[in-house]
Amino acid sequence: MSTHQDSTQASQIQNKAETSRVAVYALLMALGTLTSRVLGLVRDQLFAAMFPALVRDAWTAAFRLPNLFRRLLGEGSLSVAFIPVFVQARVDDPGGEVAKNLVNSLYSLLLLILATLTAVGTLFPELFLKVMLDPVYIQSTAKFALTVSLAKIMFSFIFFMSSYAFFMGILNALGRYGLPAMAPTFFNVAMIASNFYAKWSDSKSGEALAWGVVLGGFLQMVILIPSLRKVGYFPRWHWDWQNPQMRRILRNMVPGMLGLGLLQITTIVNLRFASSLGEGPITYIFLADRLLELPLSLVSVSLGTALLPTLANFWARGEKHEMTKTANFYTRLNLYLAIPAAIGLFVLAQPIVELLFLRGQFVAKDAAATALVVRVYAFILVSSSCVRVLVPSFYAIKNTWLPATVSGICLVVHLLLAPRLMENWGLGGLVSSAVVTGTLNLTLLLLAYYSLIGPFGLGKVFVSVLRFLVAGLALWALIQIHDPVLQALGGQGFWARLVAVALAVSLGGAAYFAVSFALQLEEFQTTIQTVIMKISRKLKRR
Repeated sequence: MSTHQDSTQASQIQNKAETSRVAVYALLMALGTLTSRVLGLVRDQLFAAMFPALVRDAWTAAFRLPNLFRRLLGEGSLSVAFIPVFVQARVDDPGGEVAKNLVNSLYSLLLLILATLTAVGTLFPELFLKVMLDPVYIQSTAKFALTVSLAKIMFSFIFFMSSYAFFMGILNALGRYGLPAMAPTFFNVAMIASNFYAKWSDSKSGEALAWGVVLGGFLQMVILIPSLRKVGYFPRWHWDWQNPQMRRILRNMVPGMLGLGLLQITTIVNLRFASSLGEGPITYIFLADRLLELPLSLVSVSLGTALLPTLANFWARGEKHEMTKTANFYTRLNLYLAIPAAIGLFVLAQPIVELLFLRGQFVAKDAAATALVVRVYAFILVSSSCVRVLVPSFYAIKNTWLPATVSGICLVVHLLLAPRLMENWGLGGLVSSAVVTGTLNLTLLLLAYYSLIGPFGLGKVFVSVLRFLVAGLALWALIQIHDPVLQALGGQGFWARLVAVALAVSLGGAAYFAVSFALQLEEFQTTIQTVIMKISRKLKRR
C-alpha cells in the first residue's frame, strides 16, 4: 500500500512540475516573441511610411505567396504531426536512436519537397498569383508585373522558413524554447536593414525588401543549427521509407495539411476579396494582422506551442484527467491575458495606428481604414486565441482530422457570408465575416472536445471570464484618459501620441492587475509567480 501511495505521490509531483513548466516555457517564448514583434512593428512602420500604396500592396500580395506555403508545410501540419510522434519515440527508446532516425528520414523527404516547390514557385509565380488575386488587380498591369517580380525573389523564403519550423519543433519537443522564439528577431533585423538600404539607394520598387525577406529567412533558420548540433539532433541525409514513425507522421500530416490548407485558402479568399476593393485594403489588412498577431503570438501561440509536448506526454501515459485539467487552466490563463488585449485594441485602435504608421506616404485615410479593421479584429482576438490553445489537445491525441473538418466548415461559411457583408460594408464586412467564422470555429472545437476527450469544464471557464470582465471594466475606465492627455499635450506629433498611448496602456494595465489582485484570481497569481520564478532563476545564475 505504501509503495502504491509513494508511486501516486511521485506521479502527482511529476504532473504538477510538467504543468508548471508550461507557463515557464510559454514565458520564454513570449519574451523572445516580444523582442521579435517590437522589431516587426519598427519594420512595418518603415514599410508603411517609405513606400507608395502601389508598392505596399504589391509587396504584401507577393509575400503572401511564400508565406502561405511556409505556414502550410512548416509551422503547420509538419510540426503538429511531428512533435507527438517524436515525443513518443523518445519515451519508447530513451537511447534516442529511433528519434534520431525519424528526424533524419523526415528532413530528407522535406528537403526534396521544398527544393521542388521552390523551383516551381520561383520560375512560375504568376500561376499561383492569378488564383490568389482578383481580376481587377491583375488588370492593373504595372502593379501585377511588380507583384510577380517580387514573388520570384521571395519564393525561396519557404525553403528556409520550413526548415526553421522543423528545427524549432525538435528543440521545443526537447524543452528548449528561448532561442527558437528569439530567432525571428534576425528576420526582422534583416528587413529593417533592407528598408534603410532602399532609402539610401533611392529604390522604391520594393526589390530591396524582397531580398531582405530571403536574407532574414536564412538567418532565422541558421541560428538554430548550433543548438541542434549540441543536443545531437541536427538532421543528416538518411532515407528510410520503412521507418514506422515517419509513415505515421505522413498519415497524420494529410488531414493536418487539409485543415491548414483550408485556413490558407481562407487567407487567399480574403486576399482576393481585398484586391477587388481598390488600392489600399491589402495593406490595411496586413498591418491590422500584424497588430493582432502581437498579443496572439505573445500569449496564445506561446501557450499552444509550449502545451503540445506536455499534453502529448499526458496522453502517452494515459493520464487524460491531467491533460484536460492542464488544457482547461491554460485556456483560462489565455483568456485572462487576451480579454484586456482585446479591450485595449478596440478602444485605442485609432491612436495606436496613428502612433505607429501615420507618417510619410501613409496618410490619414490609410490610418482610419486600418483602425477600422483593428477594431473588428479586436473581437476575433478572444476566439482565435482560444482556438490556438485548444487545438494542441487534438494534435496531442494524434487526431488531426477534427481541426481540418472544422476549418472546412468555417471556410464554407466564410465564402457564403463575406460577399454579402461586403455588399453593405465593404472592407468592414470582409473582416466581420472572419469574426463570425472564428467564433464558430471555437464553438465546434469545444463540442468536439467533449465527444473525443471528455468534459472540458466550461462552467469554470465561464465563471473566470465573468471575473476577468470585472477587471476589464477597470481597464476600460482608465484607458479613457488617452484623449484628455493627448489634448493637453497639443493633440499632434509623435511624442504627444506616444505619451498619451503609453500612459493609457500603463494605467489601464495597472488597474486590470490591481482588480485581479483584489479578486485573488488564480490566473493572475500564476502569471506573477511565473515571472518571479524566471527572474529569480536568472539572478541565481549570475
